[in-house]
Amino acid sequence: MSVKRIATIIGIVLFLIVAAAAALPFWFGMETEKAYKNIVQELSSGTAISSQRYERGWLSSTAETNMAILGSPLTVSMVHRISHGPVAIHRILGGDFALTPAMAFVDSELKLVPKKGSDTPQLVAFTRAMTALKARTVVDFNGNVETTLEAPPARSKEKTGTALNFRGLSSTITVHDRGQRVNMELRVPGLSLTSDRGDFSLKNLIYRFNSSAGMAGYMFGNSTLQLAELSAGPGFALKGLRLTTRSKPSGANLSATVDYRVQAIKSGTDEHGPGELSLVLRKLDAKALQRFNQQSNQIAKRNLPQQQASMMAAAETMKLIAALSKKAPELEMTNLSFKTKEGELTGNAKLVLDGSNLDIAGNPFLALRALSGRGELSIPPSMVKAILTPAIMEDVKGFERTGQLSSREAAKLTPAVMNRIVDQAYPTYISRNSFTKMLVRSGRVYRISVSFNNGELRVNGKPLQQPLLRMSAS
Repeated sequence: MSVKRIATIIGIVLFLIVAAAAALPFWFGMETEKAYKNIVQELSSGTAISSQRYERGWLSSTAETNMAILGSPLTVSMVHRISHGPVAIHRILGGDFALTPAMAFVDSELKLVPKKGSDTPQLVAFTRAMTALKARTVVDFNGNVETTLEAPPARSKEKTGTALNFRGLSSTITVHDRGQRVNMELRVPGLSLTSDRGDFSLKNLIYRFNSSAGMAGYMFGNSTLQLAELSAGPGFALKGLRLTTRSKPSGANLSATVDYRVQAIKSGTDEHGPGELSLVLRKLDAKALQRFNQQSNQIAKRNLPQQQASMMAAAETMKLIAALSKKAPELEMTNLSFKTKEGELTGNAKLVLDGSNLDIAGNPFLALRALSGRGELSIPPSMVKAILTPAIMEDVKGFERTGQLSSREAAKLTPAVMNRIVDQAYPTYISRNSFTKMLVRSGRVYRISVSFNNGELRVNGKPLQQPLLRMSAS
């Protein structure tokens, strides 16, 4: 074979290699766009997330995604810079050489935006502190996604006097099998907020979430929220909170458990704990829940005024209640225990919503007839006092406003003095509070039993007449 022919063959091979290398980013760009749209579509069935735009180039693309946080006054706007695989050229130019080949590499900037009518000073301070929220994502050759999210510590102070000290945030999110499996971990070392409405702070928040899609596309799995400490105002503090939820399929239905654990709760000068609460949900219609999620997400995506969105959400909730009632779901409090110096708060309860033979969708009042249940509580005196303390303190402030207390007398109302006033006054307030007046003294504790059946509410065995309940029975 002549040298010229060999050179020609080598040239053709080199050309094909160069052409393939040049074409790879474009092909990866197309595959990345498909993966992006598939993931958004899959996640949109369980989250109010939507793609606003996607602009694909040869070596890179840009995209924008919006996500409404359900039940929150915030939306998240995300702008993505996507570098097509198999290597991230812009990251290499930036000095990051530790890159495993992948389909795409994404750098994102996230912005928290208050919903219309929800821009309070506290929320504005929080969103300004979160302006440096950034994410780095890798999409592998199978379309799986791994994202790391970070926000550096920040401080802000508004003209209104609202001040925020944010100690940063870090999170890892993985999405596998086109959104069928989602794992997440979020860590917030600390946050404190000071405003004219009072002070708020939390320390060492950790949230973990693991889920996989099951029947009807519903996401099943476990989540855990841990919080070392939370305080609100001068008189309330919580330590060692752990909240765990578990959901799993049960035939055509969903069952779930919720467990609360808390090390201590401080109210005024009193400290209570430890405590625990366990709830079990049974026979929930998974398809009905999935439809409700989809409708709720559609409402959130429309970014409606809060009042209009709340009315539409209420209508969807009534539809959900009617649909769920056909399978007679149950909610049971299997364990309640909260220790205090004067005894232990204990209780149990169970509710059943059996609308299998009722047209609740046509007449929502029939939900009260479908509902039946019973419950019992045993409450130590210290917790009765904690229930009544806000009313007593409000009355004392009323004495100041009306001049029944002089400024000199008011200045002597230290926390210790207020606590003595509460100790002396709370027994006389028991009969004046709508809840505590129904308590029955039994030895060293107060007790109450409640039952509900066919629209009739009984407290301690005696019927409690309510106009709304009488309407449901008619």
